Amino acid sequence: MAKGDHNLGWPGFFRAFTVLCAIMLLLAQGGQAEQRHPVLSVYEGLTLWAIPALFMLWGMFALEEGKPQISASLLGLALPAFCLLVVWGVVYAAAAPLLEGAGGNFTPGGLLDILARVVKGDTSQHLWVLYPLIGLYLLHPVIHRFTSAASQRELRYFLGLCFLFGSLLPVWTAFWPDSIAAGLLARLRVHLVSGCWVGCYVGGWYLRHYTISRVSEYILYLLGVLGLVLSVLSPSEALSAPVPLRQYDAPNVLLTATALCTLFRYVLGISEERSRRRAVSSLGACAFGVYLIHPLWTLVFRRFGITVLSFSPALSVPLLALAFFLLSLPFAWLISRIPAAGSKLT
Repeated sequence: MAKGDHNLGWPGFFRAFTVLCAIMLLLAQGGQAEQRHPVLSVYEGLTLWAIPALFMLWGMFALEEGKPQISASLLGLALPAFCLLVVWGVVYAAAAPLLEGAGGNFTPGGLLDILARVVKGDTSQHLWVLYPLIGLYLLHPVIHRFTSAASQRELRYFLGLCFLFGSLLPVWTAFWPDSIAAGLLARLRVHLVSGCWVGCYVGGWYLRHYTISRVSEYILYLLGVLGLVLSVLSPSEALSAPVPLRQYDAPNVLLTATALCTLFRYVLGISEERSRRRAVSSLGACAFGVYLIHPLWTLVFRRFGITVLSFSPALSVPLLALAFFLLSLPFAWLISRIPAAGSKLT
């Protein structure tokens, strides 16, 4: 098996596409919070995979590029992610009331209160992904040591455990809470160690680092399509509990993310033109900055009465997502150019 794919073209392309779909997902979910609409439900089902794909991308880059030492991981990964959470959490806590015309409390006490709420998790909806990311970065030295020493068979075993105990069995338990599998899951507690997000983190690196067989590739495509169909056809809400197949850690959602990652590597990412790879890599480098910035445009557009429900959701979700992506891109690039701090803010 080939190892160590250093082509930055397809990961950058996949990162940009994932962020665009994540924006569509947040727009669809935000619209459904105001008014249930079948088209918004379809868009949500089509883009749920973007969240686990973000964790796959973070693992793909972090584990491939190094920082195996504890100090390097803490200072180079975990601390910047925490600063990212604090800075953008404060930005949105201040920007939301200002753009809504409600003013804000910017006294020292008010700012400390905002900071406390951010740390506790009371922050902008799209920033929640940073909390498990910080946890993964704290574990990064151990995970990196494992991935660098483990054989491919051992990695597959670990990923299988993550999928089984972090995704498949929890969904099984949600449908059949009195089953034997539900009792085993509650008692073995393997999912506390090999959960969904650590599986995505390692799985993204695995798909970049190793070359899978053509048969495995086609099987992943088939499972990804089936997973996407299940995500779309599952109801978007339940009367008493969240819908299991609409969760980010549902097996159908994870399989779709895996299939799309595979598709971008083996089909959509093959290009030997160096300038094109460089351009796509640069776009991908700004993509998460776009994800962080785009809700500001959501607030601005809402200030002028433009939301996903202002016109047909079939058009509003992709058009607004593309508009927010393109409007956020130059700001993400400018912020990334700030000396010393720029790369830590995007």
